Amino acid sequence: MVFANGRGRERFGVESEARDVVSELKGQDLVFMLLEIAQLMEKQREPKIIIDGILSMLSEKLHLIRGRVIVPGRESGLPEIRYCLGAREKESLDVPVGRDSLVGQVLATGKVKLVPEIDRESAILGFSPPRNALPPGKVSFFAVPIFENDIVLGALVAFRMRDEKRSFIHDMDMLRFSAAVIGQSLGIEMRVAEEMRSLRSTGKGIAHGILGNSAKLNEALRQTDQIAASDAPAMLLGESGTGKEKFARMIHQESRRAEGPFVCINCAAIPPSLLESELFGYEKGSFTGANQSRKGKIECADKGTLFLDEIGDLPLELQAKLLRVIQERQIERVGSSQSIQVDFRIITATNVDLQTAVNEGRFRLDLFYRLNVIPIYLPPLRERNGDVRIIALHFLNEFNHNYQRNITFDDGILDLMESFDWPGNIRQLANVIERAGLTAETRRITREQIERILVQEASVFIAKPRHIEPDRAPLQPDLAGKAKDWEADGSRPYMKVQERETDEIATAIRRFGGNKTHAARSLGMTIRQLRYRIQRLGIAS
Repeated sequence: MVFANGRGRERFGVESEARDVVSELKGQDLVFMLLEIAQLMEKQREPKIIIDGILSMLSEKLHLIRGRVIVPGRESGLPEIRYCLGAREKESLDVPVGRDSLVGQVLATGKVKLVPEIDRESAILGFSPPRNALPPGKVSFFAVPIFENDIVLGALVAFRMRDEKRSFIHDMDMLRFSAAVIGQSLGIEMRVAEEMRSLRSTGKGIAHGILGNSAKLNEALRQTDQIAASDAPAMLLGESGTGKEKFARMIHQESRRAEGPFVCINCAAIPPSLLESELFGYEKGSFTGANQSRKGKIECADKGTLFLDEIGDLPLELQAKLLRVIQERQIERVGSSQSIQVDFRIITATNVDLQTAVNEGRFRLDLFYRLNVIPIYLPPLRERNGDVRIIALHFLNEFNHNYQRNITFDDGILDLMESFDWPGNIRQLANVIERAGLTAETRRITREQIERILVQEASVFIAKPRHIEPDRAPLQPDLAGKAKDWEADGSRPYMKVQERETDEIATAIRRFGGNKTHAARSLGMTIRQLRYRIQRLGIAS
């Protein structure tokens, strides 16, 4: 006979489970087990350790044997063992159960099952356990669904000897409580596994901390990989926060100079009066406070790579000295007339239009052509379709690890974040995820919480400086003096989707014959903002 329990889903919440079980179970050992599970979850964040620990407790405290966590296979959909306890090394871990078997029914219906005596009802059970692996006597079988957010992730199964003095309902409730805890850990494990599959699909960049799989990012990665083996100067073009230093490190690590030093200096972060000694070094006594000789960044980069970030902020007088170093491969420290040979590859980065700086006399033309041998355009986040999802999941996982939390996203949040333009690019996205995680009142980041944060972010005006993508026209005009209630690309700041927008959007789409790009421009939106509203409002397009 099979006992199917169809009690409401509310019984499977961890807190309600704890109250129900404590009120029903008898004996101090079982109460102690609940406390041990709570302590295990408090000390451990690794799903495998938590699940293995719970299976061990079920064996030690309740004498339930061969406890297993069974989940649908990712490829086949058929039940397969994810975790097990009590299986001997030579025993097969494969359980030949189909969708119509008892375990398959638990996965399909979300109802608990009980077989009081397996020797009499092996046909109902759906498989015959190896009898030599189980103790002699009457053996019962339990199967309890594992839930997370009303979704059945798997089943917790175990065997029990009939001579135990407890009633079946006691052990069933204990298993349901354990399954509720396992469901949280299993959900986290599955999300991390999915994230890792997404990250592996991003190709070579993942090894260097560059996340994403969009066409524009892959083009930048392809160009980077193509030129890494050479010693030619490379110039990385992109807005602030697009990962220029990561790309520079990737070029270095994939080059023949990978064993040499990678030396980075931000030309905008050091006062002009100190920048010369920082770059070229100085001799003892060359100026007040020079108590000993010191190598400069260029000399430190010998046999390696020198990365000059924000090269557009390098003063004119130092531009001439840098040009001489690049041409002659020699430096002179401040306060010295002795030349020192240096062998380095130079990579530069800028978020401004250096051609305009040349035209205005702020940057030397000869140095520009020396540095701009191989320009590589790094796309902003708003141009990287689909990458926001991958990066957001990565930052959430990183947040959970750093703060020892188990925070997850509500449904629809990734779509919402995809619709935002992210003028601050990856740095801004990381900031939003951390803020949302720290201010989350539950274990889930809600849609309303993200909407509030994005509205606040949109109120900050970020004037994007002009810069030229290789072989293309300027991306956008200079916005100095323009109204601050518009974003740098002419689109409006992020706002919540409103039902009253439906007619306006539908009219614009009809007016331009279904051309969403033109419709978005007429509405003051980006194409991503328009597509998101079409999806949310259910507008026929």
